[in-house]
Amino acid sequence: MIRLRDPFGQALDVLRQALAEGRHTAGRPIVIADEARALRLSTTPVREALCWLGGEGLVERGAAGGFVAPRLDAAALAQRYDFRGLCLLEMSRRTRALPPPGLITAGTAARRLEDLWRWRMRSLGDVGLYEAFAAVQGRLARFTAAESRVFADVEAEAEALLRSDPEEVAVLVHPYHDRRAAAASLLVLEAEADEPAGTGGEP
Repeated sequence: MIRLRDPFGQALDVLRQALAEGRHTAGRPIVIADEARALRLSTTPVREALCWLGGEGLVERGAAGGFVAPRLDAAALAQRYDFRGLCLLEMSRRTRALPPPGLITAGTAARRLEDLWRWRMRSLGDVGLYEAFAAVQGRLARFTAAESRVFADVEAEAEALLRSDPEEVAVLVHPYHDRRAAAASLLVLEAEADEPAGTGGEP
């Protein structure tokens, strides 16, 4: 019998996207019953999805149990930018692969750059490196909108990286990540401005 619906996968995708877009206030509970109601699911797949996202570091366990949206911390953010930069330097050292036609033609330059990085990481065949990159990329996703407001040249910067070959990436990736790490406090403030007011509730 073919399953036409995957409640866990649905909950996982929706919750991951909501966290990436900052739709949950940092440090506030993610109320399982509310999420299940919005998705028209039982609480079980929502709870399982939150456990999975906890393993990815995208949600945290609350002091009183349940789950909370991750707190925004400038020092940790700077370290994550540094780590992603290291992942990309390793990628540029090991790959000479060109993406297939059509892979990076849709969306903004920043979005196409993320797609290209993900494809090149996967093309290495190094599961550990890819998983490390995907994990840090997931945790940085919520700062994409903040980056576009703090840095006026985000699209031009992404276009330059899209046009670069792997050897050039090794040169460009340093300033790309260094300035984000240096502006971590400002990026946190901008991300906080995107968050809903939120009153919290029981998980």
